[in-house]
Amino acid sequence: MDDQPTPDGIKGAAALNKGIKLLAAIADAEVPPSVRDLSDQTMLPRPTVYRLLAALTEAGLVRQSSGGHTYQLGATLVTIAHRALDQMDIRDIAHEHLLKLRDDTGETVHLAVFSNDAMLYVDNIESRERVRMKCSLGVSVPLHTTAVGKAYLAFSPEDQRESALQRLKLEDVTGHSITSRDALRAQIADAARRGWSTDEEENERDIFCFGAPILDRRGNAVAAASISIPRFRLRPMAETVYVAPLLEATTNVSRILGYRPNASVAGKAKSAAR
Repeated sequence: MDDQPTPDGIKGAAALNKGIKLLAAIADAEVPPSVRDLSDQTMLPRPTVYRLLAALTEAGLVRQSSGGHTYQLGATLVTIAHRALDQMDIRDIAHEHLLKLRDDTGETVHLAVFSNDAMLYVDNIESRERVRMKCSLGVSVPLHTTAVGKAYLAFSPEDQRESALQRLKLEDVTGHSITSRDALRAQIADAARRGWSTDEEENERDIFCFGAPILDRRGNAVAAASISIPRFRLRPMAETVYVAPLLEATTNVSRILGYRPNASVAGKAKSAAR
């Protein structure tokens, strides 16, 4: 009879929900929390916290620190999380958020990943406007001329970014393209500080783009998204009209991938600005 539903729902669901709250609190903590910290944050009584932590520890989902007074995520949970992330397809995760971004801005939206020192378009949602930027899936575009490329570089590990920059051939695609490595580094540093990048007719004439990275749990770029707008339709207050919904979309996708803002990401931005 213990497995039968009760009027309050599945038996054990309340304990499960409380356990999930504890795991989330431990994951979000900047330093390993104590029982008191967890009780205060989750509003659960300390005896309940002790009991749940004992069960989570036994299952390998939580582990005690060497001193025995604070708690961290356990190896079993980390393994499960890594397997879940490995099974995720960035296109499936991002698509609904990019669709909303297209509807919010009215413009064409792209999703790109790094491939062979270029950005490869793996998803695009076209504007409903008669005049719009078109792009086929599977097309590769340069890192230095695109908003997705600069956003990706700005939030890549420093050694990978510098290695890619050294290999790039800075060809002038439109007459507006960056052809100086120093100028490109300056734009990447700006993108790292702001969290978003631009392409001002650098890859295609009469097309402006805004880009932002999609980050993994370490704050490293795994992809980038962009909005492409014909110059004649570019609206004023771009940061409100285009950048704000773009950042909302990329942040939502990044959170699904386990990203949480922290000091290490701020440090990444500083290193890109050097």
